[in-house]
Order: sequence, then C-alpha cells, then structure tokens
Amino acid sequence: MTCMEAEKMVIPYINDKLPVSELEDFIEHIESCENCREELEIHYMVDVGLKKLDDDDATYDIVGDLKRKLEDSARLIRRYAALEVTRYAVNTLMSMAMIVMLLLQIRIWHQTGFLFF
Repeated sequence: MTCMEAEKMVIPYINDKLPVSELEDFIEHIESCENCREELEIHYMVDVGLKKLDDDDATYDIVGDLKRKLEDSARLIRRYAALEVTRYAVNTLMSMAMIVMLLLQIRIWHQTGFLFF
C-alpha cells in the first residue's frame, strides 16, 4: 500500500467505514509508516476532539482512544482471519462428507442390484 492510498483511507477508518478487506493493509501500513501514522493521529485528534467538545465528554485521552481503536482493529482482523479459516475448514469437511455419503449410496445400490457394474 502506498502512502497516498493510506491517506485516502484515514477518514473512512476514523468514521468506521473502512471495509475489513482494506483494514488489514491499512493497519499494516500505519504501523510501518511514521508519516502516515502522524497523519492519522492529526486527523483523529481534530475529528474526535471536535466531537468530544460538542458532547461535553469529560475524557480527553484522544491519543489513548486512537491506540485502543488501532488495537480493536487488529483484534477484528484476527477474528476475521479465524472466521475465514473456520469457514474453509467447514466447507472442506462438508464436501468430504458429501463424497463419503455418495460413495456409500453407490455401494448400497451396487449391493442391492440397482447398479450393474
């Protein structure tokens, strides 16, 4: 991912509108690129800071909020990856079960004389 692509994703990330499919690349880039991370921090401070001022919220730990948001995003990516692995495993097991059932049915048909080969 280039810095320009990452910068385009900053606002959707802050507003929780970044799809999970793009989130992993974005987080990896933010963790490895200091300039993009600073850009994210600036946008986050401005956007979230203004919203907190409007809400009269007593907590102003914006940097801590961003850190927690990045950690939550990393957890979401791990959960999504685990879900994908689980989905693949279940699909594989279901396919194998269908093949076994078909083979058993063919065996039954063959033993009962329904199939003549």
